[in-house]
Amino acid sequence: ADHMTWEVTDLGFRMGLSPKVPAVLAAHVHGLVEQVLSKHGRSIADVDGWAVHPGGPKILDVVQERLGLPAAALADSRAVLAAHGNCSSPTVLLVLNELRRRPVPPQRIVMLAFGPGLTLYVTLLEGSTLAA
Repeated sequence: ADHMTWEVTDLGFRMGLSPKVPAVLAAHVHGLVEQVLSKHGRSIADVDGWAVHPGGPKILDVVQERLGLPAAALADSRAVLAAHGNCSSPTVLLVLNELRRRPVPPQRIVMLAFGPGLTLYVTLLEGSTLAA
């Protein structure tokens, strides 16, 4: 419960992020992604777009390494992190928007987000509805 916290202050929300987060992700991200994909008859190799919440460079490094992805797979997540920083939950939607704006948008996108406590969320988006 202490890996990712939110505190309401007089000045707004203050987020706390434990340095243990990358290790927790490393232990669970591959199994969870494979589990979700297998429910749809898919594998990591079938995915042509990755919208990964850019909580920080170490988080992206862990996801890339554990899923065996090439650097280009997380280029949009890294670009959004560089341009906007970690904007909390909406940041993954900025990454999804970048993927959808490509001249040829991906047809199968895995979207990964992380939440309080440290909760991992994974969804598979497929089809022509991904076009901008």
